[in-house]
Amino acid sequence: MRKLWLAAGIVVCLHNVAHAQILAQVGGVSITLQDVLAADPAAAKDPAVRNKTLLTLINRQAVLNAAERSGIRRSPEYKRALKQAEDNIAIQLLAQQFAASHPISDQELASAYQKIFDKPAPEQYRLREITTESYDAAEAAINEIKGGASFSIVAAEKSQDEQTAALGGETGWIMETQLLAPILKTVQSLKIGEVAGPVAVPKGYVVLQLLGKRPAPKPTLEQAKPQLSETIRQQEWEKYVVSLRTEQGAHLVVPLPEK
Repeated sequence: MRKLWLAAGIVVCLHNVAHAQILAQVGGVSITLQDVLAADPAAAKDPAVRNKTLLTLINRQAVLNAAERSGIRRSPEYKRALKQAEDNIAIQLLAQQFAASHPISDQELASAYQKIFDKPAPEQYRLREITTESYDAAEAAINEIKGGASFSIVAAEKSQDEQTAALGGETGWIMETQLLAPILKTVQSLKIGEVAGPVAVPKGYVVLQLLGKRPAPKPTLEQAKPQLSETIRQQEWEKYVVSLRTEQGAHLVVPLPEK
């Protein structure tokens, strides 16, 4: 048994020695394999990552050494920045403690979900567009389509929007809130397959074809939980901060200037 313990101890020591292997020195400061693995665990199996991480640590240490020699740590700016960093850490830890002691219930999540999504979903539109610089060019495109030409082919040949032109004018599904007001007004009056235009937009004129219309897909409660949790947590934290302010008698010594 003693031999087994001794053997195990030797293995641990060898492991520790390997991790303590000095890979580089910068101004008298050693950088070990353990430092590299702590910075990026992937370095244990990938030599390229190990080399890149080691170089990053060397550069970092060189800058830190220069900062030490410059006396930056003794400067008022450093002390202010350090105090601010410490304060931010304290606030973050308190926020984490608050979140841990105020778990969000399933009922709260369901209520928030109902409040946000229990209303008519905004519309989504699937369109084809031909963007032109002039009214005449847009009108010419419409005449070609009315004459029997394929909207997709005309869009590929004539549209100034390279991204949609490469797709035959296809935009994919777009939320109504993402459409320019004159375009939204036009597509709301169209039936599936209808073509309209020219519609004036800031970059010129657009010819439109409505390919589809549908209510925006609504996420399930399970899909929405992460976003809902974050929103509720932020609201609760803000209420807590206001309560702390009230408890501590926070007040303005000098009134804020009028806007």
